[in-house]
Amino acid sequence: MKSGTLLLCLLFPFFCARAQKYTIGGKAGVLLSWPSFADKEDKDLFGSRPRIGFSVAGLINFPMKEHYSFQAEGGFSRQGRTITYNAGTWKNKCTYYFADANMMLRRTFRLHLAKNIPTNWFLNIGPNINYWISSSGRIQVDPGVTQKFTGVFNKTPEPVYDKMYLNDVNRWLFGLNVGIGFNATTLRRQKIMVELRFTGGGTYLGKKNSATMNILGFEDNLKAHLNAINLSVAYVFDKDRQLSKTGKSTLKLKGRKR
Repeated sequence: MKSGTLLLCLLFPFFCARAQKYTIGGKAGVLLSWPSFADKEDKDLFGSRPRIGFSVAGLINFPMKEHYSFQAEGGFSRQGRTITYNAGTWKNKCTYYFADANMMLRRTFRLHLAKNIPTNWFLNIGPNINYWISSSGRIQVDPGVTQKFTGVFNKTPEPVYDKMYLNDVNRWLFGLNVGIGFNATTLRRQKIMVELRFTGGGTYLGKKNSATMNILGFEDNLKAHLNAINLSVAYVFDKDRQLSKTGKSTLKLKGRKR
């Protein structure tokens, strides 16, 4: 995973330098995220439920040959997880905030959606990189006892009740994106794009004992991957570097003649 990510990072400046045409835009989406525990005994001990979040990002896409293209994205997301234990009487609802980077290899196919509306559908795959910015959440204990908390990274636990101490965690998280979607032309050189994407976590959030709180009966386990399904909508603009350069040179020639 890390070697594939490094390869695409090295290829990205090459695409920027060589591409005459490219597409830029922004996207936003709603997502569901949930944990996947590494060990069977942890799966038996903890239950898991998905959390609703969101994502926003900017993107740039460079066309390649044979209907392929390379897309890079940078943005921000709110994800999380809900785990239950003690026969479901305890709930740990965590919200995580990430800075995101995605690199996708895309294959596009023709799609006849409506007359005189150029439309394509596509498949893409590529690495996902998240940097864990912050954390917050709440502990719920039946019947109705709740304690809110904020996450604190890499500090010695203190005798307080509103902090979750996160030590030996992985703030850089790597995963794999697989997506399917379609795009349709709205105006000249403008498109709307819809995509359904699955992100499988490849890095554990931390260790089994990485999360601690000064609450009797508290349990957690960060030896788990964080997975997500994201439905996003993007609005993009097609650009042509060759045309823009030609336009500038033409203006300069006209100015000299005068």
